[in-house]
Amino acid sequence: MTKVKPFNLEKINIENRIGISTHFMPSTHGEDIIKAIELTHKAGFKGFELVPSLDQAQLGFPSNHPNVGVDLFEISDNEFEQLRDALKVFDWVTIHSPHLDWNLSSVNRHLRKLTWKYYDACLEFAARIGAIAMTYHGGVQTNGYIRENRIINDYNVEYAKHAVDYAQEHNVPIGYEAGSLNNLKYVCDQVEGWGINLDIGHAYMSGGSDENFFAYIDKLGNRIVEIHHNGINHYWGKYMEHQPPHLNNMIDFKGTYSRLKEIGYSGPIVCEIQGNDIKQVIKHCLESKEMIVRIWGGTHKLIDRWNILDE
Repeated sequence: MTKVKPFNLEKINIENRIGISTHFMPSTHGEDIIKAIELTHKAGFKGFELVPSLDQAQLGFPSNHPNVGVDLFEISDNEFEQLRDALKVFDWVTIHSPHLDWNLSSVNRHLRKLTWKYYDACLEFAARIGAIAMTYHGGVQTNGYIRENRIINDYNVEYAKHAVDYAQEHNVPIGYEAGSLNNLKYVCDQVEGWGINLDIGHAYMSGGSDENFFAYIDKLGNRIVEIHHNGINHYWGKYMEHQPPHLNNMIDFKGTYSRLKEIGYSGPIVCEIQGNDIKQVIKHCLESKEMIVRIWGGTHKLIDRWNILDE
């Protein structure tokens, strides 16, 4: 399997290789994407991941607060230029396609076509703003319709073959995240130049143990173009992901980042962590940033899996 190189940030200090995603930035107080950029930059982050959607949400009661973002089917030229100028405060930017109600492997052929169209728009957008990585969620089973897993994977391979040449032409490392190790490897084995986003939370939940998680790094370490960072609560036999490190009780953060450093990973690390508003998201991401930097530098000794120092 040929190595896929992430955008090389090796010469940048580790703290400046850590960014925040809009994937968990709720517009709780009416914030827009420009305000989110301002708050993230003010907090000292040098990297930023944008999910180009106005239709994703996770938190809020009694109704969700949509995450900040943009709609690529509706954005005007002036809005694009304003956004591109705003993003210049960061050293690097990555793009993460939306996935709620999008499905590359839908049994509905019309939804597959629409998903292709929007995902192509995401990739073109990534190229236009000079993104250093592009992440997709692979297609999944359609609820209520049973098919062989191979059929679902083949749809994902089909899109990867379609997108990879454009991505390489514009120097945008690209890949899928989420899903089992076997499913991710299936695409990488068939599509030269295709990579993965190693979402630590997704991979731990899929594998269920340290051994199974580290197999992602051992078998696909040379295909990692981006890292998504978050913690997991494991309780009552279920999982709650995208948690801050002080609530994590499943992920071996020290082992994870030590292993990534050992294999020479030099790409971006993007925090996807929940909060009730953007300021709380940033607070949790700052906690993660401090932890990752100290692990990378060999000064962070944990009592256990959660972020408590043994000092």
